[in-house]
Amino acid sequence: MSSLMGGEKHSIDSKGRVKIPARILRQLENEGEETFVLTRGQDGCIFAYPANEWQEVERKIRSLNQFEEKNRYFVRHFLMFSEEITLDPQKRLILPKKLADYAQINEDITIVGVIDHIEFWNPKRFDEYLSKYDADYDKISEEVMTR
Repeated sequence: MSSLMGGEKHSIDSKGRVKIPARILRQLENEGEETFVLTRGQDGCIFAYPANEWQEVERKIRSLNQFEEKNRYFVRHFLMFSEEITLDPQKRLILPKKLADYAQINEDITIVGVIDHIEFWNPKRFDEYLSKYDADYDKISEEVMTR
């Protein structure tokens, strides 16, 4: 299992490519892992799962009861936006337009490692998201970590 963490701001080139930070790439479980599954994330970001981590996500999706309406909706919606992307030799990946549009990512991007996946954010949107909870960080961390 990967253990991705850290965050950095980068620029996207004119072809929609973003370079994955070397320190995040070094955290991948399998050296040389170059394939990711990108999909619509929560809170307005893009999720990028390394191929080995995507297998676990897929296992969870397969375990859902397809006869329940909410499950069918989730599976269709989640997978409709999913796309397998391979890094180029410069360790860049192309953000699919439909995902970049969803996340409102244009020229700049915030990249965050979140244990089993990477998140791509519009920097302004990410700052707004963080500021919504910053004042309560101590309280939230205590509540979450003492369960």
